[in-house]
Amino acid sequence: MNLGPEDPLAGLNRWVAEGSVDAAARARTRQRWLERQAAEEATVSGVLIDLAERGRPLALTTATGHRSLGPVVAIGVDFVVVREDRLGDVVIPLSRLATVKAAPGDGAPTGDRPLGFEIMLADALVELAADRPMVVAAVGSEEIRGELRSAGFDVVAVALDGPRRDLIHISMATLDHLVILSR
Repeated sequence: MNLGPEDPLAGLNRWVAEGSVDAAARARTRQRWLERQAAEEATVSGVLIDLAERGRPLALTTATGHRSLGPVVAIGVDFVVVREDRLGDVVIPLSRLATVKAAPGDGAPTGDRPLGFEIMLADALVELAADRPMVVAAVGSEEIRGELRSAGFDVVAVALDGPRRDLIHISMATLDHLVILSR
């Protein structure tokens, strides 16, 4: 059936089509506004939560250039833990985190979600130190290998690997990342 300008339904069809176009434009505008609002409320923790839920590997780079590739296994208020196949669990203070890159093909995270719990790096390291795991603590360009002995509010104590087992204290403010070699 051919609807021409003389057809009484032509005006109705045009009006419905214009309304559909307007509704689609309003929906796109609203979607862009919601995405912008979410992006403006994003936090690093929120981005990490969104990406961690996907269970896919992430590429995280620290301020000194250390790159960790693997899935996120834990997120705290001020740290993230990535499980690397070649190293083990890598603890990265958020203050040292430079970049977060999602797996290829993953959509962009909104990052506007709250953490939902409040475990701090110092508290997590206190719990971990009870097991006295072997660790590698990266501080600047130096890597300190040994047994994690204790952790406090802003310091970590590591018994150096070697015959003397000297104890070294590391300021958490300088800790770039901590690799947990054994538990």
